Amino acid sequence: MLIIECFIGLLSMLFSLIACFINYFILFSIFYFKRIPVNPNMILIYSRFGIDVIYTYSSFMVVTYILIMTLSTNLRIKNLIFLFVWTTTSIKTMRSILAFLITIERVIATYFPVLFYKYRCKTSTIMIYTSILICGLINQYVLFGYCGNVIDTPLQCSSFFCAINSCYYYYWLTYEEVVSFLNGIFSVALLFRFFIWNFLSKTPSSNHKIARATRIALLDFFIILFFNVIPSYTFAHSTTVNVKTIGSLSLAIKTFGFVIEGMLTCRVLFGAKKVSANVVAPNS
Repeated sequence: MLIIECFIGLLSMLFSLIACFINYFILFSIFYFKRIPVNPNMILIYSRFGIDVIYTYSSFMVVTYILIMTLSTNLRIKNLIFLFVWTTTSIKTMRSILAFLITIERVIATYFPVLFYKYRCKTSTIMIYTSILICGLINQYVLFGYCGNVIDTPLQCSSFFCAINSCYYYYWLTYEEVVSFLNGIFSVALLFRFFIWNFLSKTPSSNHKIARATRIALLDFFIILFFNVIPSYTFAHSTTVNVKTIGSLSLAIKTFGFVIEGMLTCRVLFGAKKVSANVVAPNS
């Protein structure tokens, strides 16, 4: 069992580092090497790349510490696992709401393109970031206020399940399920628009092109669905795997999903020929 846990932990570390590097490479390629022109309408997606860099690196630190704890009990540090779990769950909470807002934005851009391009530039991005920050603060209130978590984690704790109490665990799980469900509804609306409305109706072929921002939003939804929601639901109803192994395996699958998403996102962004920086491509 120890060998299996160490192997899964090493995979999680590897996937986390690769995913972190890929997202960092995407941002560096856009804003430093200027491989594609910066599109103001994709500012939320660029922000998501930045959050993914922080989240995957944080996941790498968590797995590294858990692996060290597994190999040597003398290297355990009081409450450090709580700080790691607190950091990753806080980032994940804001990442989830950001992904949801991106999907809503793409739905509006797809169904009401004239309205979107007329008023999107007038919508303050600061207000969007403020709403995400408010969600993060609410998460902190629930963690320390409503659920009454205290920073007094048992020294032998090495997982998410013992670092926080059941109140916050069920809140966080419900929050993720609700946001994922709402994200799924709007993602289905995008799929309907392109694969039913466009391809089954007599519309000009030029309308069949899916914007890069929309493709990235749909890609993120499918990655979350197949590498996060479905595995989590499966593990939650499994009676043959212990809690510690479930946590490690779930994180390994999740980080592998980030790697797949990063590679496909690179293809979406940099696969096409570079366009002039003075022109915003219609399918950007």
